[in-house]
Amino acid sequence: MGVVSMLLVSTVTPATPTLPMNRIHKLSNLDLHVSFDYYTKQVYYFPPPAPIDDPQHEKPIEEIASSLKASLSQTLVLFNVFAGRVRENGPRLEIECNDRGVPFLVATADASFSDWGDLARCSIEHELNPGETYITNPVDSPLLKFQLTRFNCGGIALGVVTAELIVDGSSYFEFMRCWSQIHKGSSPRDLTPPVFDSSLLKAREPPQITIPVRDYTSSPKPSTDAMGKSSQEHNASAKPTLVKLFEMDPPQVDSLIREIQSGPFGFDTPSSFEATCAMIWKAMTEARGLPDSTLTTYVYAISLKAKNRWNPPIPAAYIGNSAHSPCLSASAGEIKSNHVSYVARLFRQDIRTTTPEHIQSAIDWMELEIIRGRKINFNCDFVGGTGVYSTSLHTFPVYGVDLGMGRPVHYSLVMQPWYGNGVAIVLPTPKGGRSRRLLVSLPREEMRKLCENELFQKFTTAVL
Repeated sequence: MGVVSMLLVSTVTPATPTLPMNRIHKLSNLDLHVSFDYYTKQVYYFPPPAPIDDPQHEKPIEEIASSLKASLSQTLVLFNVFAGRVRENGPRLEIECNDRGVPFLVATADASFSDWGDLARCSIEHELNPGETYITNPVDSPLLKFQLTRFNCGGIALGVVTAELIVDGSSYFEFMRCWSQIHKGSSPRDLTPPVFDSSLLKAREPPQITIPVRDYTSSPKPSTDAMGKSSQEHNASAKPTLVKLFEMDPPQVDSLIREIQSGPFGFDTPSSFEATCAMIWKAMTEARGLPDSTLTTYVYAISLKAKNRWNPPIPAAYIGNSAHSPCLSASAGEIKSNHVSYVARLFRQDIRTTTPEHIQSAIDWMELEIIRGRKINFNCDFVGGTGVYSTSLHTFPVYGVDLGMGRPVHYSLVMQPWYGNGVAIVLPTPKGGRSRRLLVSLPREEMRKLCENELFQKFTTAVL
């Protein structure tokens, strides 16, 4: 079931050539600390068209693709960086805005949405994106790729592949918002233009490390030729993982918050973010059975677009990586033996004590390490089974994408081997509001124990 057949492969370039003075885009240190070894893949599932008497019902997939490519070409005039390619400039990477464009594939799938009941169970989602996972030739690799796939039922999947070197979640959804607006008829001139200005997050001159850097480490930088190969070898040696999806409905979210408020380390108005992270960290640490003395680390994101996080404030339309990634550590015994309210308090304290100066010192430290030709890493072990990497898309307009095919009925972030051991992604649901889904990756036996964990069972429901 579900064989995907390719119909068309093309390249979409900006509708207007990039001017010579806009040909080079400098990357910030927060961009450069993100690996350019692999792609992130996601899939939007759009519903089958209206009843058979609707004139749009029999619209050929080629016609839909042509319309999408036309609006995408206009959107790339604003987002010309996405149509460029990476190049090396000394110890740094930068983007040459050379209008080489983005691949756009068109395919059909011998399957229907109903084959899986819940699209979260779709078994062919890896085939709904352009195939490459690892970036083996960085200077010749597109930064963005698309695949449009029609199913037998008339439903359509749009696979989007991104290089996180140039976008974080906020930037990506700003791009999708602009594309949606242009596709619906807005002129690019009428939209708030994206802000490609990495100097907003630059290091001081000279760099000043006024606060010790806890959240990042550095290592020898692999050669450009070895980047993708080293990632594949690294992940081949890692323990195989199982991916499962869980859901938290609003009553479960509210119940977890009350559990934390009333706990022995409770505090007023814990956020749903603090509560969810605390539950994930505690439950995963227990499921892993880590020795009490083992240090476990939870990596999460703080957006610098949030109020009072940066001065001057980062514009909402800023494109690039604008999130700092705290690496919060504690002993496994500390996490396991204490109530979940204790873990939530760790997040509350860490979030509130992460000041702009902490982040600026980290950016300045990165500058010195990059000049030395070193690679910036999170201060966390994502392979050895002690760390947790978590990011939240819950507040992003995932289901607000409107490209003339109706609103998505399902969105999937396609888990890749490079995500590692111990990943928890918080996603919105089609229902919206306070409902959320947790996409979790763990080795099989640890996943079994997580599913049996009393705390996790109480506040989540397995979807698949």
